Amino acid sequence: MKIHYLVTSLETGGAEFTIPDIIKALEQFGHQVDVTACEARDMGAAPYLERAGIPYRLLDTERRNFFLTLFRILRLLIKNRPDIIWTSLSRATLLGQLAGKILNIPVVSWKNSASIRFTTTVGRPFTRLWVADSYYVARFLHEKMNIPPEKITAWPLYVAAPNTHPAPDWNGQTRLHIGSTGRLHEVKNYPLLIEGIALFRERHPQWADLVHLSFAGDGPQRAELETLIQKYGLEKHVSLKGFQTNVSAFLSTLQLYAQPSRYEGMCLAAHEAMNMSLPVIATPVGEMRNSVQPGKTGFLLQPDRIPETFCDILAEIFQNPSLLHRYGEAAKQHIQQHYSREVFLQRCKQISERLLGDLEETITEYHASTHSVRGNHFRFQRHTHQDGRLAFNNGFRAALTILITSFIANLWAGCHERKPRTGNNKISQRACRKMVCGLGSLFHLYSHGHDI
Repeated sequence: MKIHYLVTSLETGGAEFTIPDIIKALEQFGHQVDVTACEARDMGAAPYLERAGIPYRLLDTERRNFFLTLFRILRLLIKNRPDIIWTSLSRATLLGQLAGKILNIPVVSWKNSASIRFTTTVGRPFTRLWVADSYYVARFLHEKMNIPPEKITAWPLYVAAPNTHPAPDWNGQTRLHIGSTGRLHEVKNYPLLIEGIALFRERHPQWADLVHLSFAGDGPQRAELETLIQKYGLEKHVSLKGFQTNVSAFLSTLQLYAQPSRYEGMCLAAHEAMNMSLPVIATPVGEMRNSVQPGKTGFLLQPDRIPETFCDILAEIFQNPSLLHRYGEAAKQHIQQHYSREVFLQRCKQISERLLGDLEETITEYHASTHSVRGNHFRFQRHTHQDGRLAFNNGFRAALTILITSFIANLWAGCHERKPRTGNNKISQRACRKMVCGLGSLFHLYSHGHDI
């Protein structure tokens, strides 16, 4: 199959960091993959793609008008039509869903977290197959987003790298180094960990100087965290390390890992810590609900009492230091059993086979002849109509759908615009002209849909 992989951006994040593993796995099973990012952001994931030798296309250096971005994607897909559009992250998913509907290209979409967003839900009927990054998110898609089970599959997005890092051997008499890696964003709940450290030092003064908490990452919440550290006088006990290019080196300095997120999907960071034989303290969200097992691989935080339960867990650890070694060994065993490269590739194979099976009614076998230069793969048959008016009507409906959705997206973006606005809060005349001109171009394309 020829797959166009569309992602929102190449910023620092778990969904972006896993792209090389996904692309290499798909290519291993004979698929051709073309990667496009809608915008740049901090480009933290770009080096991972470059080291893996995976070329990528960047539509723009910054976020543009939704409708104009869609139009650029349509032109790209028309010029080099894929068999499948595979989307990742919310904005790219909505763009890909609409482009797939307009051009009659099947869409496969990742779901990387157990959260419901406007940009994910508005176009969900247009996705042929949802791929959850964990089994927990797969259940979430069915139970919370009401997506039929036959349109859902799971491909856990973590591949355990071989390492021999030992479980913590901590005796309770030296400093306990706790850490977390991730973007400094409100969804991670990092302020509550800082409050938990402050509470622990207040309640247990005998251990007050033996705890240190480090955050490896950067993001919009950094200033707030710095203020909180100063408020509680924790300058010697909490460190903001910034973005780390070598996460394993950071994890090797820890005896305990913490992940107090509001919601997650796979949560690569926590699983990477477990692969480094670290016990984990986490909220029971995403796949951590299954991997972080109380009394075996780690400790669970109560989501409504994170500072208090974090404090209580630290006290339990100081009273029983050997827990860290035992839980760390069990965490490593769990990862090796469930997240090996062999398991990862087997899921890729199963999804490829299921995808072809689910779409077999719209697939025509590739005819190996001199009339094609595309290689050995399947090609999705274009949907054609004998009645030209029907083709135009389908295009008209698609165009109307995208106009309405683009209008909503612009309103939504305007409501969340952080820059000061002048006058009343309306879409500018220039934006409206762009939308109308874009719609006219789309009508021209759709009315000649059989030639696309």
